[in-house]
Amino acid sequence: MCGICGILGELDKHVLDRMSEVIKHRGPDDAGCFTDKGIGICNRRLSIIDLAGRHEPVHNEDSSIWVVFNGEIYNFMELREILEKAGHRFYTNSDMEVIIHSYEEWNLNCLQKFNGMFAVAIWDSKQKRLLIARDRTGIKPLYYTNVGDTFIFASEIKAIVQDDRVKIQPDFDAIHQYLNVRYFPSEKTPFLNIKKLLPGHFIEIKDGKRRTGSYWTLRPVKSEQSEEYYVAQLERILQSALKRHMISDVPIGFYLSGGVDSSSVVYFAEKNTKATLKTFCIGFDEDDDEFKDAQLVADELGTEHHNLVIRKSLLKDFPKMIWYADTPKRNLYPYYVAELARKHVKVVLTGLGADELFAGYNWKPRTMSPK
Repeated sequence: MCGICGILGELDKHVLDRMSEVIKHRGPDDAGCFTDKGIGICNRRLSIIDLAGRHEPVHNEDSSIWVVFNGEIYNFMELREILEKAGHRFYTNSDMEVIIHSYEEWNLNCLQKFNGMFAVAIWDSKQKRLLIARDRTGIKPLYYTNVGDTFIFASEIKAIVQDDRVKIQPDFDAIHQYLNVRYFPSEKTPFLNIKKLLPGHFIEIKDGKRRTGSYWTLRPVKSEQSEEYYVAQLERILQSALKRHMISDVPIGFYLSGGVDSSSVVYFAEKNTKATLKTFCIGFDEDDDEFKDAQLVADELGTEHHNLVIRKSLLKDFPKMIWYADTPKRNLYPYYVAELARKHVKVVLTGLGADELFAGYNWKPRTMSPK
């Protein structure tokens, strides 16, 4: 996890420094900013790939294009090979530099080339153009607002409000929707005039004009293949995804609850490494069913498994958990499993999102008797 932030317009470097400092927890390993007249972008880095080879932000050959980046581009080696053959010269071994040269080669179409999870900002000093974008399914967060002609963006809302020009006002309509559907629909956040960039979208600002667009949309495809075909395809995709996700120069761990989603992730990861995997599970009681299920999977796959029984004062910890979550979240307890995993590894993979994709929740109709 890394963090980015920036200001286009009337720039106060002290504000930019505060924005970067408040998201230090996202990237404690390295920090850097690029500033020029009317533009400032910063990066907080959690080092995963090319640990010593790059300092952020990263630039192109003549330092006319700069990028800050949160995430990973899993196909960066394939893209790098194509770009080197096209004449681009690299000075790091990172996936981040691939973004710059892809932008030079394919302009906005570069976003469609990336297989990854990312929030990215590119500053093109020759064209005086700022481009920010978010990955296809919105794994990495990115928020923005306007104060007059000044555009402010960041990985977390708490960075945006470091600028005193940003008025902190609750959006009661958005909060009402959250309380009903448990998420903030569309671009909404808990605050008026602070928006989230939608998944698969970009914002381009050039010559004082702002353009928002979508570079990817999920479109259903009608198919009449057999169930066996889809099972084989899913296995192939999961195998390929785990192989890419495990490209790292630091140890990787796994959240394991014993459910189909996290268990599948650990299963395919185990097929892609000879190392003993580290897995982590939390619960509120030693006899918690998740502990039992997770242990069965851990024993079967031979992982180094760690359990954490939560006996802390939850109400005491809530303010800190909410601060890190940045926006309201129904389940804050993963904070504890992250604390546990941090003692052993730097990166974790999870099964998060599988229930939504595969309809894994058991929804039961609720009846309410009149008072």
